[in-house]
Amino acid sequence: MALYKVIFLGLAVAGPDEEARLLKGLQKKFRLTPEKAENLFQRVPIVVKKGISKEEMERYVRAFEEIGGRVRVEEEASDESPEPLKIEEPEKKTYGRRITCPQCGFEQAETDECIKCGVIISKYRQYQEMARSMEGQVREISSEDRAAPWESGEGFIGAFLRTTRDVLFSPTPFFRRYAAGEGYLSPLIYGVITGLLGIGVSIFWAWLFVAKLFLFDQWMPHSYSKTLIGFIIPLPFQLALSILIGSSITHLCLIIVGGNKNGFHTTFRILAYSFSGYLFGIIPFIGIPIGGIYFLILTVLGIREGHEISTGRAILAVFLPTLVGIGLAILLAILLPLFFGSLRFISGTGV
Repeated sequence: MALYKVIFLGLAVAGPDEEARLLKGLQKKFRLTPEKAENLFQRVPIVVKKGISKEEMERYVRAFEEIGGRVRVEEEASDESPEPLKIEEPEKKTYGRRITCPQCGFEQAETDECIKCGVIISKYRQYQEMARSMEGQVREISSEDRAAPWESGEGFIGAFLRTTRDVLFSPTPFFRRYAAGEGYLSPLIYGVITGLLGIGVSIFWAWLFVAKLFLFDQWMPHSYSKTLIGFIIPLPFQLALSILIGSSITHLCLIIVGGNKNGFHTTFRILAYSFSGYLFGIIPFIGIPIGGIYFLILTVLGIREGHEISTGRAILAVFLPTLVGIGLAILLAILLPLFFGSLRFISGTGV
């Protein structure tokens, strides 16, 4: 059976937009980090896969063509295949030293540039040396590579702070890399912790403000404190339930708008990590409104990157329940007066 190797040559069409598209495609198609994708692009031509069947070779070619890349396929020599017949040619007289181009095989007088394909031979050979050390870099990302810092087994505090920093201040690369990861429990626990910190502290600020304003802490200190505890104790369960229900509704809307590309687990993980927006609740009084708005922004970005859809479709999926609710409210506002007016007319009170 014939075996093939695939050589990545770079951009099919030169241009900054095409380069950005190619780099993003390398990250998504082959699950590379931005650094590895850039490194791979800078080292073309480079062998990305060898010793593969024709079907697998065709899959690689299609994958690179879809993201604007250019590849060359070469058939590898097989021990089982008979050697091709060699036709002896008359000996050619050579004048001076000659060289064969390593890319196209054209023989010419020794020079550093191939007069047929234009490749710089010394650079091409240098890239080939690099390719030997880079062989196997293009691969499916492992479960460890897909694990967010919170899920990587680092120390609790360090992993929490690093994940929170990435979600709040670098949400696009975070969701692009980790949204389609594996597991439900770790993201759920993270969402509950961040929600508990943000919303719990905001409840405390409200309790403190009301207590000082109306002197409840002096009139009925014990009962008012019990009310605060009654709000805080069930909060973790309410947060877990809201993540589950919210992700289910969002995923249903995602299916309706045709944006479900990577399954429910991706939507669930996005909602759970987006709850870090509620950490702004530690800011007195204005924190929760800010956190709620930022939670929606994070959710839209996460849906866009995790399911690989457009920003408009992601916004529609997130806000579809709100739009439906507004539509129903308007419909009721129109129909209810008509309904009660018809009842009055039938009963004769309007005559």
